Amino acid sequence: MTTYQFHDISKTVTAIDRRQCQREVPMEVLCLGLCRTGTDSALENPRDCEMWYEALQAKYDGVGKPYGRKEFDQLLGHCQAVCDFPAACFSKELIEAYPEAKIVLTERDVDQWHKLVFLEKIKQNTANEALSISSVKRTFQPLLYHPLFPLMQFLDNTFVMHTRWARPTWKKIWKHFFNDNFEENGRKAYEAHYASVKAMVPPERLLVYKVSEGWEPLCQFLEQPIPSQPYPTGNNIKIFQRRFKDAIYYNGQEMVEKLVRVFIAFLSMRWLFQKVLKRYLAGKAGSVGLWPFVKLLGGYGRKLVK
Repeated sequence: MTTYQFHDISKTVTAIDRRQCQREVPMEVLCLGLCRTGTDSALENPRDCEMWYEALQAKYDGVGKPYGRKEFDQLLGHCQAVCDFPAACFSKELIEAYPEAKIVLTERDVDQWHKLVFLEKIKQNTANEALSISSVKRTFQPLLYHPLFPLMQFLDNTFVMHTRWARPTWKKIWKHFFNDNFEENGRKAYEAHYASVKAMVPPERLLVYKVSEGWEPLCQFLEQPIPSQPYPTGNNIKIFQRRFKDAIYYNGQEMVEKLVRVFIAFLSMRWLFQKVLKRYLAGKAGSVGLWPFVKLLGGYGRKLVK
């Protein structure tokens, strides 16, 4: 368990294997709106992506057992509510697994949603103080297509990082939910998703909700008191990108720390070989089959057996 300071919040990151977990609290709310519609994914336990990826493989590739209530209780047993991707890919499965849960669909105009997910428009003052668009960036492009990410994925796998399933999980979502082309298929996927959820859920169990409406309709639907603090609006593109950069930085930091520990362990092994096991290994190398080990240790081993 480690606490990291992201751009706007502190997060305690864990490495819990959810396969060893079970339901601790009742599932009460399924917030099945798509990303950038007011939902905010958690970063607290990157290992969750191991099970999400397994669930996605079963759903889209037919590999393994499809997830039902048992598996979702393991993965989400600590949650009273769930939102955003990857959960939105399993709307039907979650609605069936938790018939007692209420369903919230956060929505906005589909064209506005498509623009917010696909493009970031950065406005800057020009010399004559008129506002103009100076650059356009793809919000999710770094996560999916950055040229350094294949190398980072290789290192993640090599060092068995807890984050090694994050990028494969997002790529599989992008491939199957948006047919690997959000620009062309995003609107159709959005409309199909919302129509599907609305068709599956009876009206008394469903709230179609715009975040601009504030606390009142949401709290009324959930039968909860209205909080005194303002409605949160932190899930915007700039904050998303800054948190994403922070996550990459901390992942790289952890990777360097692991590399240093491996290097120190290797140096310690060489020292132990030279100082403690020198005579034994030199005398026994040929008779007990230790030549590959001696060669692995390089110059020290060759000197010892001369």
